[in-house]
Amino acid sequence: MKYQTVTRTIDTLEIVQNAILRSTVDNFSQRKSREQLVDEHKRLDISCDKNKYVVHNINKQENLTLNIQLRISISNLKVDNVPTGRFLLCRVISKFVKLFSLLALVEDPEGNVERLALYNWTNFPKEGQSNIKPIDQLFLPIGTLLVIKNISYEVATSNITIIRSNNPDDVIVVDHNNKLFDDVKWSTNEKKVEIKNANDFRRCGNDYFASSNYITAIDKYSNGIKLEPQNVTLLNNRAEAYLRLYQFHNAFKDTEIALKYDPNNLKAAYRKGKALCGLKHYKDATNILQNLYQRMKGNTSIKQILEHTEMLSYENKNGKYDYLRIVDEFYERSKIKKDNKVDLVEGKGRGWIAKCDIPECTLLMVSKAFKVVFSNEAFGTMITNNKGACSCAEELTTCITRKLFEEPYYCPEVYQLYDGLNLSRDEKNKIIGKSTIHIEFIICALVHNIFGLNYEKFNLNNEITGLGLWILPSFFNHACIDENTYSFHLGDLLFVRTNRPISKGEELVINYRDATFSYEERLSYLEYINVDCQCRMCKLERSESQEIKLRMAQLLKAYHESIYPKVSKSHSVELSHIKELENIIAELRNLRKEHPDLGFNTIKLSKTLAFAYLEIGNNKKALSILKEAYDLYKSVRVSEIRIIIFDIIMINSKLKLFEEAKKWFDIILKIVVEPIMGKLEDDKPEWRKEALLLTEKILPKINSIAETLNIV
Repeated sequence: MKYQTVTRTIDTLEIVQNAILRSTVDNFSQRKSREQLVDEHKRLDISCDKNKYVVHNINKQENLTLNIQLRISISNLKVDNVPTGRFLLCRVISKFVKLFSLLALVEDPEGNVERLALYNWTNFPKEGQSNIKPIDQLFLPIGTLLVIKNISYEVATSNITIIRSNNPDDVIVVDHNNKLFDDVKWSTNEKKVEIKNANDFRRCGNDYFASSNYITAIDKYSNGIKLEPQNVTLLNNRAEAYLRLYQFHNAFKDTEIALKYDPNNLKAAYRKGKALCGLKHYKDATNILQNLYQRMKGNTSIKQILEHTEMLSYENKNGKYDYLRIVDEFYERSKIKKDNKVDLVEGKGRGWIAKCDIPECTLLMVSKAFKVVFSNEAFGTMITNNKGACSCAEELTTCITRKLFEEPYYCPEVYQLYDGLNLSRDEKNKIIGKSTIHIEFIICALVHNIFGLNYEKFNLNNEITGLGLWILPSFFNHACIDENTYSFHLGDLLFVRTNRPISKGEELVINYRDATFSYEERLSYLEYINVDCQCRMCKLERSESQEIKLRMAQLLKAYHESIYPKVSKSHSVELSHIKELENIIAELRNLRKEHPDLGFNTIKLSKTLAFAYLEIGNNKKALSILKEAYDLYKSVRVSEIRIIIFDIIMINSKLKLFEEAKKWFDIILKIVVEPIMGKLEDDKPEWRKEALLLTEKILPKINSIAETLNIV
């Protein structure tokens, strides 16, 4: 099935296959063993394309003649180097599956094993075409001897190596009656198959675990558990591997089974505590870890995880967070804060309402991302290492699909989100109840609920952007203006605070796309996610006449093309330029005189006007203009007001009005840190010191100004 997104058409089967591939293949840089590759490939069968295809005619040559000296082994292949004039002799050792290419495992006579990806072998059948085949054992079955020319050896995403052939004519099936390779000895023919017991699988799993290859380690432990379901050591080991992959549900299940067979097993109890902490069941985790610490006093590992869990439990209960620690640990794993202040909006299906009066700057929730993808993590497919072909949105879809494959317990969390599919309640409940992969639902849920990561408000010494899915914050509705909550990201944490007092019964709304975007830009985006915004700004812009819109455009064009180039340069400002600019600002404001605080298009013009007065030496007039802009827009355009405040502080310092400058410094300091730290009390002298510790990390410019003004 194809699905159209904003950027391109997505093949949903491709998303599912990519997710399954990542579930079976570890990010593992060294060449893998035959056994590991075979185990990985077996798990791919569930994700292969079951459709029938027209398959390229297989090239068979009974009288094949080749110079045996030109044969190359897999171990001699070099990445991104086509061995001209050489050929690979190999035989198929696994079933071919149809993914992005036709994929199977092959071995050479020396026993080396690698993935073989055959491209351009299939196409969809035309209407009435009869020579179609499924890709199964009938296509180059196990044991088929192949000669492959013009091969390339590539490293795909996550350091996965593949042998790639783009031309079916370069692949020759060797007839078994052909005498050409009679003298070639196949090393694997001489090897005896060893029957492994549970202990063998444990040792093998431990080796993979030691190499941080947790997916394969889990597979080995699972094989051992199949032989001995009550083997507590294997259950414990697999639980730890699950913990390393943040699969807390799976880890918890293994520890529960282990403790059933061995109630006093300390490792199982410890890992159960860690799993419960990961599942945000802090009270239960604390009880288990406290009991364990009493039994094993002096164990620093238990003490550390206990202290960490107690800290998370305290933060979750009281809503007080160590923000310096959160910034230092940029990818800190955290939790969702749930309290009785918000609830689903009746009749809307999604949204939050206040269940009581909520003060300004109250922390409503801190949400750990269900999954986040940063811009430097957007991979291509597993078979083509083309990162540009896969956006963050597609990467996020793949990662979430993979997560739901591995831990289907999370399906209801994603499937409860708004999806725009207009399903009935019964249809949706049926999907939620099954806890199986529903790729169309996943894509549609993400289209309507993902958040963009933007750190422009903070200086975190990186250029990271990206996308993420947060479950509870997705239930906040949108307003372009007058939103009563404020959200921001630190790493993969999303914080939501009130930005003004909120009354009981009032809906809590955040901003998906603010009014810095034009009405047309906002409308296009909001229509795509099925949002019909009824905020003051949207209503005003819908109601304005075409004449007013045209006049605004003319005035702004005159500013950008005629006035700004003249007054933005030092020593070139004339009084006539200032007069022209004042007239433009006055007319723009008059066009919205009934809504003065919505005349956003004059903010930059006012700043330019203040600069012009500074250039001619009229500092007090410049200060007056900036203060007027601040008073007009302080409650609706906070991000742009910050720049104006910096200019006000600078001019006051220039005029040696240091006490006035300090007053404005406190205003900007609170604007920056209160959304993170909460309401700061002026009667507590330590507030400024604590705030400056935070701004030193997120906006050092504030601290430089503090030094200039001699503020401690």
